[in-house]
Amino acid sequence: MEYSRIIALAAAGLNYPCHRLTVSKRPSPTQTREHSEECTDVHMVSDSEGDDFEDATEFGVDDGELFGMVSSGPKKSAMKEIKVYQDSIADLEVRLYGDCHPVFFIGSLEAAFQEAFYGKARDRKLLAIYLHHDDSVLTNVFCSQLLCAESIVSYLSQNFITWAWDMTRESNRARFLSMCTRHFGSVVAQTVRTYKTDQFPLLLIIMGKRSSNEVLNVIQGNTTVDDLMMRLMNAMEIFTAQQQEDIRDEDEREARERVKREQDEAYRVSLEADRAKREAQEREIAEQVRQEQIKKEQEEEREAIRLSLEQSLPPEPREESIELVSKLRIRTPRGEFFERRFLASNRLQVVFDFVASKGFPRDEYKLLSTFPRRDVTQFDPTETLMEVKLYPQETLFLEAKE
Repeated sequence: MEYSRIIALAAAGLNYPCHRLTVSKRPSPTQTREHSEECTDVHMVSDSEGDDFEDATEFGVDDGELFGMVSSGPKKSAMKEIKVYQDSIADLEVRLYGDCHPVFFIGSLEAAFQEAFYGKARDRKLLAIYLHHDDSVLTNVFCSQLLCAESIVSYLSQNFITWAWDMTRESNRARFLSMCTRHFGSVVAQTVRTYKTDQFPLLLIIMGKRSSNEVLNVIQGNTTVDDLMMRLMNAMEIFTAQQQEDIRDEDEREARERVKREQDEAYRVSLEADRAKREAQEREIAEQVRQEQIKKEQEEEREAIRLSLEQSLPPEPREESIELVSKLRIRTPRGEFFERRFLASNRLQVVFDFVASKGFPRDEYKLLSTFPRRDVTQFDPTETLMEVKLYPQETLFLEAKE
């Protein structure tokens, strides 16, 4: 069936699989956009894009280069034409070569580099650049019998990012050589330039390295499936060795970075612990200062109260006083004694005030008598010393309250 189609096309004077048609130049960008939308089939089957779209015959469009060509009309319109052209690639592959064909990367050469070379080492792949040429007698055989062989398609799919460019037009050829010089250097560009039309198609095998992109192999169209597979596998063997080295370097770098992160985290935790400790010490010091201030204020308050009580005490009566005098001897918790004379008619509160003026307030200390043992602080402070039988003399002792 395919052979009959080729014979029929040849009889009609049309080349297979692609025939260059001549069309009139579109008068304006607006008409160009309308024509590209209405005549999609022409873009999908032939090379008849017209002058405005002549250099868009790339299977993976170099957006930056293409936009530089569009001298008139909105950029959005150019992108619409690119979309139509890119969408036509898969359809063209199926129509020419059936369902088994390489999956070409749709995007710029720079994007293909990013996809193939700049991920994690374990995810990187080789880049295969297919250079197409309609005028080469080897093109149809290479595409249908080699490039679309199931084993080649499967191997390319698993291990390569495959990108394509049409070298048929001289303008496209010049653009690719410019990109080749930019990405691989003038030597590789000169090598590609030396290939003649009947040596196409070409398959460039590219390996990304740390500082440059290396062309491992240039496979010409006059090869066999076995030779093509062998050369792909040889390139893969070189790439795998480099990839394993890159993986080791990446693992070592990640290990160093992980150790550094752990050290940084440990340092951060240590700083945080030191900061927390310092803040705790500062809080403790601040609390000590606050407590000391409170204690100082309390002591000052107690001293003020003590002085006030001391000044409010009635004068101590003389021993030869004509009034009845009671002599009290009071023992402190530290074993010290102090004595004072009181009038027997003085109220008990006067004794409490006297004891408080010595630093032993009634709310903190109990005043006890010995025989019999009594808690004098429990008595009514309005009673007199005579009434509570603290006359003519008595020994009392102070005891801190619990």
